[in-house]
Amino acid sequence: MKFSMDHDLHIHSQLSLCSNDPMQTTESILEYAKRNNLKSICLTDHFWDERISDPNEFYENQNYEHLKKALPLPESDSVKFYFGCETEMDKNFRLGISEERFDDFDFVIIPTTHLHMMSFTIDENETSVERRAFLYVTRLEKLLDMDLPFEKIGIAHLTCPLMAPNSFDDHLKVLDLISDETFKELFSSIAKKKAGFELNFSYFQLEGEALQRVLRPYRIAKECNCKFYLGSDAHHPKTFENAMTNFTAIIEALDLGESDKFTIGK
Repeated sequence: MKFSMDHDLHIHSQLSLCSNDPMQTTESILEYAKRNNLKSICLTDHFWDERISDPNEFYENQNYEHLKKALPLPESDSVKFYFGCETEMDKNFRLGISEERFDDFDFVIIPTTHLHMMSFTIDENETSVERRAFLYVTRLEKLLDMDLPFEKIGIAHLTCPLMAPNSFDDHLKVLDLISDETFKELFSSIAKKKAGFELNFSYFQLEGEALQRVLRPYRIAKECNCKFYLGSDAHHPKTFENAMTNFTAIIEALDLGESDKFTIGK
């Protein structure tokens, strides 16, 4: 059975500072889900736990008191609306969420490729593509070595251009520098931990060789029996307009079936 587009587990509201869009409300997010016959969605605003010291300026005020302003989430008989967050890993491999705080969220997405936050997620002198490829591997290894409730964690942005933000070609080079064998080791660990593997990249902005270079990690992840979830990473209502088309293209390119799908908590 083909992978059904019945969910979107990476959505931001106006509470995320990089959205700050008064039209991106929880009510409008729920309406997006209803229009597209989604069965489950998750609110994943940016979060840094106030119990964890030294957030950067972006995260300083995006604590739990800020995020819970979204509660209670609007309800629907046809859509399960999960309360989650997107947290961060700093350059010292600290997560922005405490062990106790996991209980307050249904789902937590964690990107390890946000290497655009200089002095916070990466040192100022770590600018080469070789160093960024090393950090891609090391940061993901550090995350997977942690004692976390991986059944409610999504590993996000695994081919994100922010791993090398100054040049899209550099972003592709970072991926190229990671061997198939290294990807297999990393992704086998994700599968073993039963964490979700996020599908979130702009398919139609890629073509030819560039598209194949971005698809390679996902194809390897499928071989490793990773379980995938869809994430639009929408910050504004306009993003929803193309979300389903983008999801369809990714699913078809990877030839995904229902057995490849991640479900929160399973």
